Amino acid sequence: MKRIFVKDVTSEEITIVGGDANHLARSLRARRGDRITAVDDSGNCAVVELIDFDKETITARRVSDVQKVVAEKKIILADCLPKQNRFDAMIEKATELGVDVIVPLISDRTITRPNVAREKSKLERWNRIAKESAEQCARDTIPTIENIRDLDEWLSELIANDEDWLMIFCWEKEQVTTIREVLNDYKESGNMRDIIVLIGPEGGFSDREVRAIEVAGGISVTLGKRILKTDTAAIVALTIVRYELG
Repeated sequence: MKRIFVKDVTSEEITIVGGDANHLARSLRARRGDRITAVDDSGNCAVVELIDFDKETITARRVSDVQKVVAEKKIILADCLPKQNRFDAMIEKATELGVDVIVPLISDRTITRPNVAREKSKLERWNRIAKESAEQCARDTIPTIENIRDLDEWLSELIANDEDWLMIFCWEKEQVTTIREVLNDYKESGNMRDIIVLIGPEGGFSDREVRAIEVAGGISVTLGKRILKTDTAAIVALTIVRYELG
């Protein structure tokens, strides 16, 4: 069933406007009488029937009870910005792989460093990509994309918040510990915490940053003998996490 994200699905009548209406009418070729799944910002989900099309607006009627999307443990991807627009494709694939939060970071060796004006436009584009990808793969939620932050600042926030999570970071100098081993220990502990996957930039983390990550509780893991591009490493790591967690 086609899926779309709206502001609120608890009302009997729902209005779909703007880009979402265009997407339904033109890309998905929806017609009067079609039924789709609608999910709102609060995690409510319901089936709605399209009853009227008027240029940039579609009116729908809710035809099922409202169900609450059950929140499970979160998967958080913290990724140092890669060169060019590779982050766009990474957001698309991370959304398909079930990531709940995406944190764009700047580290010592990060090449891409957008200014304030470009950061705003990038965040708008990234949120649009995440929303479109979530609709395409029939997710119940759209990943949250946080503001671009400095790696050290983000690590300090993690320590200060003192929350219970598991953080793994891919490091080319780690040759023993694998993601699978770490996740097996995680599952056997019975403490199903949020999982953070931290990926470095081109050139990897500096030695100083590795020490800071370990102080914050990060566990280094290997992805094998090959040195992967940062966006490839993110997708490989997330695929392993998704497979191991089921």
